[in-house]
Amino acid sequence: MTTGNAEVITEKSGAILRLTMSAPQTKNAITNDMYRTMIAALQEAAEDTAIRVVLIRGAGGIFTSGNDVNAFAEAAKGGDFAAAQFLEAIIGFPKPIVAQVEGLAIGIGTTMLLHCDLIYAAEETKFRLPFVNLGLVPEAGSSYLLPRLVGQAKAAELILTGRMFDAKEALSDGLINAVLPAAEVAQAAEAAAEALTKQPPVAMAKSKALLRASSTGTLMDRVNEELVEFASGVKSTEFAEAYTAFLEKRAPKF
Repeated sequence: MTTGNAEVITEKSGAILRLTMSAPQTKNAITNDMYRTMIAALQEAAEDTAIRVVLIRGAGGIFTSGNDVNAFAEAAKGGDFAAAQFLEAIIGFPKPIVAQVEGLAIGIGTTMLLHCDLIYAAEETKFRLPFVNLGLVPEAGSSYLLPRLVGQAKAAELILTGRMFDAKEALSDGLINAVLPAAEVAQAAEAAAEALTKQPPVAMAKSKALLRASSTGTLMDRVNEELVEFASGVKSTEFAEAYTAFLEKRAPKF
């Protein structure tokens, strides 16, 4: 089923929700209306047990050139800036998010990837965090997450200079999972999303929550959290099915 507006296409197929940003005239720059469509789709998918994975992508071989300038202008006048609500929706989304990244991933096009789980980029993709260049500070928690991901020095370089960097560098920094030829990136992202639909959904959601939990606690805090969820998982129907399938030498059905 395909819905959404002209600039964001939402498609439910099997257990996958695909969100496609489609504003070719602005290289998929994200407007407030586009954000609202994606927010509503994510909120609905979070509650829809039939949806197990979300795939985010851009149309026309471009992920997104970042926030639409009119959205900035509206926010400056004290109006709605839906990007904030979008970040809340994507950060709190309990199910796996796969990103298919091509062409440009500028500003929020890069920072939203910090809240995705599996990210596949085309070789020619260009990434950029141009916030300081615009007289702004980084968003989406990137000032918190980037130093932990790539190190303090590299995070400072990317944020303070706002320079472009390519997919090979993004892979080396650990920002993405794989770099592929443009002709193969869509297939890789689709295959990853499809593979995740076969995984036990409750265990995936709990594992994602643990992976995304704040890193401010102690190691033993995290160990204890994992033990609680592990004990719960052992009593779950998903574990029972996985164990039974193992004994019966068949693929589990979740």
